[in-house]
Amino acid sequence: MIKDLIFGKTMLPGLGIGMNAMTQRQKAVADNTANAQTPGYHRKVVDFENKLRAAVNRPHQLSLTLTEPGHINGQMKFAAVRPHMREADPKMDGAGADQVVMEQEMSSLAETQIRFEASVKLAQTQFEMLKMAIRGSR
Repeated sequence: MIKDLIFGKTMLPGLGIGMNAMTQRQKAVADNTANAQTPGYHRKVVDFENKLRAAVNRPHQLSLTLTEPGHINGQMKFAAVRPHMREADPKMDGAGADQVVMEQEMSSLAETQIRFEASVKLAQTQFEMLKMAIRGSR
């Protein structure tokens, strides 16, 4: 309860979910590179961004207006959006998506690392802001 009260008002829960997705993506890339020469191996991918985009764009059933700080504001809880690792499907992901291409995997690894580091920096900023709020302005 205290955790939700303090951290629920920050970006930290969303950053944590995103960092979890990036960690899973790094595991998928590691599996893909380790098994690139394994006969019959199908490339793994992580679904997250599309799920998140769908959650953001999903019309809310109720249109609520926030009139008091303690009221329900109708904002969507993104905690339900979770990353999912699966085998690539050429029908869904495009032709050849189930084949491991090392250049593509290394590019994905670099992009994931950059996103993860950016998320860590944002989380550090959120913790600094919480520390300032707890200490008060001095």
